[in-house]
Amino acid sequence: MAIRLRLTTLVVASTFALVGCGGGSDAKDDVSDLSATALLAKAKKVVAAEESVTIEGDGVDDGTEIAIDMSYSGDTASGTIAVDGAEFQLLGADGKAYFKATDDFYRASAGEAAEQIIALIDGRWVLADPANPDFADLASFVSKKDFFGELLKPDGKVTKGKGKTIDGVECVALKDDSNGTFYFAKDDGRPISLISTGDDGGTMTFSYDDVEEALAPTAEEIVDLAELG
Repeated sequence: MAIRLRLTTLVVASTFALVGCGGGSDAKDDVSDLSATALLAKAKKVVAAEESVTIEGDGVDDGTEIAIDMSYSGDTASGTIAVDGAEFQLLGADGKAYFKATDDFYRASAGEAAEQIIALIDGRWVLADPANPDFADLASFVSKKDFFGELLKPDGKVTKGKGKTIDGVECVALKDDSNGTFYFAKDDGRPISLISTGDDGGTMTFSYDDVEEALAPTAEEIVDLAELG
């Protein structure tokens, strides 16, 4: 259940390794006696049924500090990723994925090409061309189905851990071979929190408050690098 997300923007490739968490549902069904495999399957169904899910977390990967704040609502997604403090936005709407980075992000990651890229994009959203393999992971990241499918995939052997109460929610715990502990709501299997330990550790939390669906940028707000060649 470890997740490794490669977020590629143009010549940028940043890797994020963390383990996952979650938030809230109306269905109540004690999951404490489920096997690890059955609990993961239950969690996927619960998350898929949620209209809105928000993920917040931070961690370190290979010495790089990563922070995430993403919300999924309906078939849309929006939020921000920060890499060593340099931030970019992600947006998924109308079946397409977009990103928008700060000038500092490009200067920190694109080297001598940074100023040329900054001038070309001119503050607009960049359309993630699905035909470009560099953008495949980004498109998966703004898909709730793909994101949680990877997040809740076992990493090696999974065993039951010691449960505890988190933010007033009684949780059961699972551990895997990636030094991660996942906490799920005992009453229905909702992912609640994740703590990944070790040198490349991190924490993620999930909440399920209502979030408005994201809107796609207008044509004037988009740059399609494929059309620019």
